This record gives sequence, C-alpha cells and structure tokens, in this order.
Amino acid sequence: MLETYNFWKNIWDNKGKDKTESLIDSAGWTNINIPISSKQITEGIINLSNTNNQDKILEIGCGVGFLSREFNSNYTGVDYSKDIVDKHLSLFPSHDIQVANADSLPFEDNSYDTVFCCGVFQYLPNESFADSVINEMIRISRKSVLLVDLKNTKTHDKHFVYSKDKLIEKGFTFSDCIYNPEDETRYNALLEI
Repeated sequence: MLETYNFWKNIWDNKGKDKTESLIDSAGWTNINIPISSKQITEGIINLSNTNNQDKILEIGCGVGFLSREFNSNYTGVDYSKDIVDKHLSLFPSHDIQVANADSLPFEDNSYDTVFCCGVFQYLPNESFADSVINEMIRISRKSVLLVDLKNTKTHDKHFVYSKDKLIEKGFTFSDCIYNPEDETRYNALLEI
C-alpha cells in the first residue's frame, strides 16, 4: 500500500512544484484525448448531486484548482499534497483550501452538504483505504457523496479500480461520465444521504 501511495503522492507533489500555469496539465487531464471543460464538469457535479447555491461543498483531491475556480464561496477543498495546495493558493489566493488526507478529514460530522471527488479513486492505494475515504465522505456529508470519473478498468498498472458491486452494496447509484457520456469505461457514483 505504501509504495503505491508514495508513487502517486510523488507525482502530485512534483505537479505542485512544476512552474506550468496550465491547469489542465497540473490537474492531470493531459492523457484524456478530448476537450475538457471545468465548467461542464462542475455543472455536472452540481446537477448530479442536486446542489444549490447555499449548499456547502467539499472537494476531496482539489488539486491546483481546475474545478474549484467554478464554484461559489461555499466551496472548500482538500488535497494530500502540500505542494499542490501551495500552488493552488498561489493561483487562487481567496480559495478555502487545506492539506488533508482523504481517509481522515479534519471536519466535524455533517459539516458539508455535498462532498465529492473527481478522478481521485484511481490514485488510492487499495480497497481498504478507499473504504475509509468513502466512510469519511459519508461522515461529513448532510446530503450527498459523489465520486466522479471512476473507471471500470485500469489505464495504468498502479491505478486502483473500486468494484461497482461494492458501491452498490453501499447504496450508490451510477451515471454516465460527465465529460464524455459515450465513454462506457468511466462513470460516476452518487450516494444520497
């Protein structure tokens, strides 16, 4: 577990230290061979989770701010890479962002309406860790938990794929990939609290 965790953390730390100003590159979207729109993705997140303007939103794995720049003032983000958080805050100094591990979030129970992550689960080290992340997301959410951009199969040998059957057991429902509905290898999972 530690080897995989450190492998991905090193990559994200290096993206945080990189001087590129491209949010697409820093967010890791360069391997997707279609146009990616942060506005389209955030609108999809808002619609799928039935989030309104007054709802408090927490993003797990906020990265450099690719999605967060589209949300209103009720948004908070966390990432486990201090370098990524530092870069995020240098680009968007008014954002409420902090360093935190997804499996032990520094928030009280029911402190956010919607808790989501986008493209994060493939970088988790194993199922046990993923279960802890889901439990934390449920613990701090009042309305919904949304896992965006899950994969059916690995696209890198160190990627993790969480079982759809396990998500069904937890009460999640599924929807098509927000940014490419024709891509049947990617999907979203929603749990309404």
